[in-house]
Amino acid sequence: MSKLLIVEESNILCGIFKKLLDEDGGFEYDIVKTYKDAQEYLSQNRYQFSVVSRTLPDANDGEIIALVNKHNISPIVYTTNINEEIIESFESANVVEYILRNRHDNVKYVVSRLNMLKENMQKTVLVVHKSEIERRYIRQNLALHNFKVIMVENAYEAIQKLEVDDSINLMIVNKELLQVNGLEKIDGLELVRRVRKMKLDRLKIIALAEKSNSYETSFFLNEGVNDYLIYQYSRDEFYIRIYQNLK
Repeated sequence: MSKLLIVEESNILCGIFKKLLDEDGGFEYDIVKTYKDAQEYLSQNRYQFSVVSRTLPDANDGEIIALVNKHNISPIVYTTNINEEIIESFESANVVEYILRNRHDNVKYVVSRLNMLKENMQKTVLVVHKSEIERRYIRQNLALHNFKVIMVENAYEAIQKLEVDDSINLMIVNKELLQVNGLEKIDGLELVRRVRKMKLDRLKIIALAEKSNSYETSFFLNEGVNDYLIYQYSRDEFYIRIYQNLK
């Protein structure tokens, strides 16, 4: 059973979490109220998931986020407000999502997100991009939400992976791909064309494009991609596109 750590000082929120999680039955969980208690529990247990309050009685400036990150956990974070500073930190911190704490019914939403993160562990995304930096950035964002990730740099590797791995649900592809010496040149557009001929009905494809409303996006759509992202996309937009296509 998946193990969850909740770090929250509010007795009311803790009570609601306990009730909903007991009804859900999908998580083994611990609830603590302070940074110090979280340190102790993290040193003695291995958690896959975490929900934390950004401000705690003994750590009121988001220190708890760094603590759970240190234990390889990306938390869902409760916060009293979401401002420009919070939004900027979301782009760099290992945080799944920020949730406003002013509504108690948000707890139901958080529990549904936890179940979504658990389901993501069974989904695989193939990332096809010639840039190692871009592949790593995409992998980092996908890993925050527990997706399995396969990364390749050329079309031939991508086709090979798709032929042998029927667990791949989504392919993210860039137009410029690394070319293999001695073999026919295949860019991202040609890769999409060939993949669609493979009749992989389960597979969704998101293309990465330089500009919106360009010939590039039109060509990708004509070849069979389901959606596209325009550089420089935000992390929030990235997740919206991912989940829209994996419904």
